[in-house]
Amino acid sequence: MIRRTIAVGALLWAVLASGARAQGNVGLSGNVGVGASIGLVDDISADFSSGSFKHSDVNGWVDYRFEKSSLLRLTFGSMRIAQTHSQSTVETPDGPVEVPLIKERVGYVTVGASYLFWEGWFSSGIFGGIGGYRVTPDEVPPPYTAFADQKQTVFGWHFGTEAIFRVYKSSGIVLRLTYHNVSATPHRQFLNANTGAVVRF
Repeated sequence: MIRRTIAVGALLWAVLASGARAQGNVGLSGNVGVGASIGLVDDISADFSSGSFKHSDVNGWVDYRFEKSSLLRLTFGSMRIAQTHSQSTVETPDGPVEVPLIKERVGYVTVGASYLFWEGWFSSGIFGGIGGYRVTPDEVPPPYTAFADQKQTVFGWHFGTEAIFRVYKSSGIVLRLTYHNVSATPHRQFLNANTGAVVRF
C-alpha cells in the first residue's frame, strides 16, 4: 500500500516537474475562481497497474488566490464507482461466489492549496489537501449482501497536478489528475482524470 502511494506520487510529480518554472505571471486574472469538471476514475485500491478508468467523477470548486502563485480551494464532488467486491470471485466456506457489478456513490468535500507555475502559454500546478468522504452503496441483492460495502463517512486526503489553458483573460480550460486516499473500511484509493473550465473574478 505504501509502495503504491509512493508510485502514484512519483507519477504525478514527474508530469509536472519536467517543465515547471515559477514566474510572476500565473495566467488567469482575478482573485476568486469558480469551476467545474467531469472525468473518469480508476480504482487503484488493489492494483495500481490495472489502469482501468471505468468509473465517473463530477466536481465543482471555489478558490481564492491568497498569494500571487497560491490558491486555497474548496471542492465538492461525487464519484460513481464499483463496490469493493464487485465483479470479483470471493472465497467463502461454501466455495467461491461470483459477485456481479454493484455500484456505489462516493461524495466528497475537500479543502486544499494549489501552487501554480507559469509555463509561457499555460499554467501548471501541484495541489493537495484533506477532506471528508461519504460512501453510499447501492442496494445489494440478497445473495450478495455479505459482500456489500457499508455506508460510512470517513476522512481522506488528496494530491495531484493540473494544467490551466487560458481561453480569455479571466477564464480557461482545466486538466487535472488527482489521487484520493480514503480511510474507508476497506481502505480505498482512486486516481481521477478530469477536464473542466474555470472563471476568475
